[in-house]
Amino acid sequence: MLFAQIIAFIMVMVVFEAYQPGPAELSPTESYLGSLGLLAMLWVGARLRVSLFLSRLNGPSPQADPARAARRLTMQLHLAALICLFAMITLMELKLNLLTWPGVATWETLRGLLAVGLYVLLLRVVWSASHRLEREMSLSEVGRREFMRAQLRMVAPVVFPWFAVSLIRDLVVHAWPQAAAWLDSGLGSLLYLAVFLALLALFFPPLVRAWWGCVPLEPGRERQVAETVLEHTKVRVGGILSWPLMGGRMLTAGILGLVPGLRYLLITPALARALDNQELAGVVAHEAGHVRYRHLWYYLGFFLGFFIAVYALTEPMAIVLSGLVYWLAGSRWGLQLMSDQGFSGMFSLLLALPLLVMLLVYLRFVMGFFMRHFERQADFFALSVMGEAKPLVGALERIGQLSGDIRRVPSWHHFSIAQRVTALESAQANPGLIAGQARLLKKSLKVYLLALALVVAAGFGLQGLELDTSIRRATLVRMLSEEVKARPNSARLRMSLGIVMFEQGREKDGIGQLKLAVHMAPSDPEALNGLAWVLVTAKDKSLREPRLGLALAQRAVSLAPKPHIWDTLAEAYFVNHKPRRALAAARAALAAGPKDKLDYYHEQLERFGEAAQAERPADK
Repeated sequence: MLFAQIIAFIMVMVVFEAYQPGPAELSPTESYLGSLGLLAMLWVGARLRVSLFLSRLNGPSPQADPARAARRLTMQLHLAALICLFAMITLMELKLNLLTWPGVATWETLRGLLAVGLYVLLLRVVWSASHRLEREMSLSEVGRREFMRAQLRMVAPVVFPWFAVSLIRDLVVHAWPQAAAWLDSGLGSLLYLAVFLALLALFFPPLVRAWWGCVPLEPGRERQVAETVLEHTKVRVGGILSWPLMGGRMLTAGILGLVPGLRYLLITPALARALDNQELAGVVAHEAGHVRYRHLWYYLGFFLGFFIAVYALTEPMAIVLSGLVYWLAGSRWGLQLMSDQGFSGMFSLLLALPLLVMLLVYLRFVMGFFMRHFERQADFFALSVMGEAKPLVGALERIGQLSGDIRRVPSWHHFSIAQRVTALESAQANPGLIAGQARLLKKSLKVYLLALALVVAAGFGLQGLELDTSIRRATLVRMLSEEVKARPNSARLRMSLGIVMFEQGREKDGIGQLKLAVHMAPSDPEALNGLAWVLVTAKDKSLREPRLGLALAQRAVSLAPKPHIWDTLAEAYFVNHKPRRALAAARAALAAGPKDKLDYYHEQLERFGEAAQAERPADK
């Protein structure tokens, strides 16, 4: 469940940050009341769904596999909470109104806390409804309040890493604005996350210990068994802790931490009581196997690998998005989707789609594969330590029985108990399977590293092709062409289409559109300036008309002496072999006070100045 919460939390944060609200269509009161209405619908729907499930479970025709059906229902309820949150943010325009609160628009941490708060509120509704399901399926007598508190404790370790990363970044950016650009860059973000993740991996276990209320396991049978196994397997820990998950009623164990002093073995009281010495030893040996095979270090590497892949695939993802935009631009409904009217910025959610898909695929299929097989490798380690499969098999079977007959229920990061038992018994009969499992993981890790290297190489290779820029220009041409069809008498649309066509390399078509724009609006300085520029700078010199371009630029400057128009006149003078006049026009462009591209204007001034100095007297 913890890994599922991690995925859901990341989805919430990505969607909340990516969504850019359009113009308001609801009043703040309508937005807040509508969100409360969705919350009430979730409350009613979740309770009704659980009641129907339990009625069927206790009726004449129960589900064929109740444990699997119960887990599926739990996932559906969590998905309903996510959908409800997204509907609040978008349809009810809740984010638009939250952004008006003090500090929310400028502090990423505040926005994230609001998103997390909303999601946790919806989860509490789901948890409240699913409490009955938990009691019925796991045969646990945990109270509703205790169940809710335990669920919150499980969520805390998921929220903290993001909160710390976001808060530190916000503090740095607000105290040192110059750092914002570097932190926003792909490399800056990657390095920042990598350093933070490494520190978090080291110091996170003590925080989790406090959040989960873990205390040292009291001296006695359970502690003696755990210490004996750890000593035998030469695994050092900073503490053997009692894990009061769900009031201590859950049947599970785990190990946290990369370094011995900050590493903890966690055992729930219910598990310790349910197992005999041999079975408990088998479970502890399994957890020791994770340490001996460095599985926790591999998990850290997988997260770093994901960040590296995302950084390398920034350009390919941009190309995918540009392709999506290009496709949408070919239809009226697509153009409407990309506008602010009618869809309230829903298109912005599509822009986050490649990242979400990549995250889900990576966690579900890449990390999920290794997590399942790491668990099997740890099972085989326990088999080797105990000398037989019976201790761990007995523990697994008892856990499956006492947890509500979950024996045949797998998850994306664990094989089912039935599969694990079969694998253990097969490995006892054929010890070669243990070495085969090690070879499988070794080969799989090599394939992973090779695939990651290829992805990184391909990502950086695509960045040099500038495919994204080409697709963006083609998309803009497509969009403007559709608009020109709808408004053929718009000179400004013709001018914009002509300029983009010219930049795309379709110089002849671009010049044709610009000439039509000037014909429609002969006194429009921007249209005159656009046509003048392309007539004096066309790469195809057969399309150049330097004298006409100069005349158009002079007329444009007389109508609107703006910096970019003065720059066009300077270029026209230069192409017409009048460098001194080009220099004077370049000075006028700077004197007009351009707001951006100052380096460009200074380069132009230097360029024309050198040409004027090289001009021979006979050419004056």
